Amino acid sequence: MLHFSKITAKSKDFHLIASGALAFKIHNKILKDEDFMKGAKVSRNLLPNNAVIKSDKSEAKVFFVIISDLDKMNASNLCSMIAKERAKGSYAVCQVIPMYYNEPSFKALKMLRQNFDEVIELNKLTLGGGKALMSTEQQHCIITDYSISMARIVRNVCVSDHVQVKDKEEKKGQIVYA
Repeated sequence: MLHFSKITAKSKDFHLIASGALAFKIHNKILKDEDFMKGAKVSRNLLPNNAVIKSDKSEAKVFFVIISDLDKMNASNLCSMIAKERAKGSYAVCQVIPMYYNEPSFKALKMLRQNFDEVIELNKLTLGGGKALMSTEQQHCIITDYSISMARIVRNVCVSDHVQVKDKEEKKGQIVYA
C-alpha cells in the first residue's frame, strides 16, 4: 500500500508518499512534526500499489517518497506516475531504506534512479569509528531523524521558491509613484 499525503501551505502542495512498514512510521512522524503543521492543510489517502494518483491540475508539484521493504513493492506503477508528473515539470526525491539486498530490490532501485530526480539510498549506518550501529532501533531513530530533516529541506525549498516567484510577479505588476 502507498500512504499518500498532500500538505498544502501558502498555496503550494508538497506530496509525501510512503511504502513499507518503516516508511509508514516515518511518514506519520513527519506529519506530526510541528514544522509541517504550521498553517498547513493535510489530506491523507491510502492507495494500492497499482493505483495512480489522479491530478486535476497540470502544474508542477514536489514529491518526497520514502520506500522501505523495496523488494515487496511494485515500483513500476509508482515510477510511471512520477515520470508523468516530472514531464509536467514536477520535482521528485526518493529515499530508499533497503531491508534486503536481492535481485528484485536491485532492479527496483535501478528503475527508481531512472524515474526520480534524486534517489537517496540509506544503507547500514555507521558512526565515527566505522562500526555499524548494533541496535536496529538506533538505526531507525537516526533514519527517522534524517528523513524528517530531508522532508523539511525539500518542503521549505518548495514553499520558499514559490513564494519568492509570486512576490516578484506581484511587484512587477504594481506601479510605484515617488
